[in-house]
Amino acid sequence: MTGQVLNPTLRGYVHDMAAPYGLAVHDTLIDEGKGHSYGEMCRPLLAELVHEDDPADLLVLATAIPDVRYGRSTATYLSWHCPGAPLAFTVCDQGLLAVFTALHLIAAYQSRRAVLLAAEQPTVYHEVPVPTPMPSQAAAVGMVLTQEGPHRLTPIRRHTKLTPRQARETLAQEISGLGEPLVLAGAGLAELTENHPVDGNIVVCQEKQPLTGIWLELTHRLQDLRNPLLLAEYDPTQGHLFTTTLS
Repeated sequence: MTGQVLNPTLRGYVHDMAAPYGLAVHDTLIDEGKGHSYGEMCRPLLAELVHEDDPADLLVLATAIPDVRYGRSTATYLSWHCPGAPLAFTVCDQGLLAVFTALHLIAAYQSRRAVLLAAEQPTVYHEVPVPTPMPSQAAAVGMVLTQEGPHRLTPIRRHTKLTPRQARETLAQEISGLGEPLVLAGAGLAELTENHPVDGNIVVCQEKQPLTGIWLELTHRLQDLRNPLLLAEYDPTQGHLFTTTLS
């Protein structure tokens, strides 16, 4: 889903915000209204996932690329349009691991019915200060997590400050400890597993959708889930490997 943004006052705002950091501003993108707002992308998902007769009590939005709709709290906006008007917040500045961090926080809240939304879009109105994997197109995925669902997620396992080699070895150990799981590996593990194969049934998810690819793939496999499913992502910038098991 998409939501085009066109704001004639935005150019000055972005220049003011970027100037202290010496970042170039992409005026043409702003003037043409390029980009997609996460609020408009995720609202249709809420209409499908949450209904008035079974409202949500927590909503978490996970992103890695900034929203193009400045000046609006997107999570709060989505809460207004979500049955139950749930407590809502955004997880950002976590790179490829944003959704895993969101799952970790949702578990801590122990909510009855939580909505997790992951969204990414490829338009940034200013120069990106650090190397950042960019999606090829706008995409959003939503999940509802309950205490009594048919599947169970283990607590997020967080392996920090790992070199690529250590991350690969840690992933191999987790796979061997589960027998023969299906492994959904995120974009950050694509190069590691391609250059140095790890034993196991590993599906490397869409590199062109670095944040949402693994979760989009998960939604396609839930109805036919037979073996334990290991979800894993590695962010080389942070050196963190996060994993969880779904059964």
